[in-house]
Amino acid sequence: MLLRFRVANHRSIRDEQTLSFVASRRRGGDRQRRTETPPTVSVVGIYGANASGKSNILDALRWMQWAIQASHTNWAPNRGAPRHPFLLTEEARSAPSFYELDFLHEGTRYSYGFEIDDEVVQGEWLFSFPYGRPRRLFERTGPDEDGYDFGRALTGEMRRIATLTRGNALYLSSAASNNHPLLGALHHRLTTSIQFAGQDFPDEHIRLLVTRQLLQNPATAPDINALLRLADLGIEKAEVVESELPAELAERLERLHRLMAGDGSLRVIPSNVDYLKSRIQLRRTGSDIALSIDEESAGTRVWLSIVGPTLEALADGSVLVVDEIDSSLHPLLSSTLLRMFKDPDINRKGAQLLFAAHDTTLLGTMLSEELLSRDEVWFTQKDTDGATTLFPLAEFHPRRDENVERGYLQGRYGAVPYLDFDMVRKIFQERQAALDEETA
Repeated sequence: MLLRFRVANHRSIRDEQTLSFVASRRRGGDRQRRTETPPTVSVVGIYGANASGKSNILDALRWMQWAIQASHTNWAPNRGAPRHPFLLTEEARSAPSFYELDFLHEGTRYSYGFEIDDEVVQGEWLFSFPYGRPRRLFERTGPDEDGYDFGRALTGEMRRIATLTRGNALYLSSAASNNHPLLGALHHRLTTSIQFAGQDFPDEHIRLLVTRQLLQNPATAPDINALLRLADLGIEKAEVVESELPAELAERLERLHRLMAGDGSLRVIPSNVDYLKSRIQLRRTGSDIALSIDEESAGTRVWLSIVGPTLEALADGSVLVVDEIDSSLHPLLSSTLLRMFKDPDINRKGAQLLFAAHDTTLLGTMLSEELLSRDEVWFTQKDTDGATTLFPLAEFHPRRDENVERGYLQGRYGAVPYLDFDMVRKIFQERQAALDEETA
């Protein structure tokens, strides 16, 4: 379960920004004790104008996870760190990037973060909060092995692992590779319990792999097909069929994957050739003819590719991060995803959904009575320097009966593009005047 994510100097995010999953205290509610875990929301949505930085917030979390997973094993020793700093000022280009995540693991709160520049890790830290107060597990103040301090609560071969950790690798990544019990468990938590769903071709195929695996499982296939039928797509059943790949093609695909897998900026489909041998086909209602998923509409493919990861997140209590959740989906379908995570009878293990969207119907009451509460809505906006600012709807203290959808579109909270239609008309008038002058 995520509590907070903080980031600075990542793509359009120049200054430190915080995204919180902690629920706002209700009026008249009891104050939380220091020893208590703060209550969290199960859904967080980010809204903003095009190019305001919504996707970059999600990308920062994704990059942090990739660095934890790959810095020790995949990053080349002499090539520094493949980060993405804010590029519009020289100061930011040379400054470290900052990432920090507060999360729960087996009932205990942890705070893990690091600072990294183009060459080395400048700082790294891990704290636990077993009784509501911070307890240092380790702290690193530079790339050298003498820059580590370890808390008494962390046992094991910490110093030996420090000597094996390169300057451009994270200590948490190195400790997991060297089988440290606690740090390995936290590494596994951070690298497997947050799943990402973008709208590009590789991401869709990775999500379809999850759905395909669930369709091949007799225990979960009925749930996938039930959600397909309920979506009113005209699909009665999805099933997995097998086919053979030529040996030469299979070998080339394996070789291509090995070449691409070392670069975290390329999200490639799985290397397992068995994945490519099988495909999903769909049987339409009232017909015996089965069509490949590639012949279906974009909306059908998106829904099928998202229901698998959704069911997996709900079953595991993990986090699903979806960019452009409204892409190719009817508002009633995207709102259904939100309601699944918010329904305690469906979401019994504390799964969370983080998404970015433009669909303002999710902000209003047209589809459902207050689908998103005030502490579940965040906005992004760029300043005149091109830097992203992230801020919550709760900062504006909207009235309980306030129409948030209308207020957002009217610019009451910012985070919307400014469009002067008179200027649009002027562009076409000037073009037509020029054409009239040429033909006169």
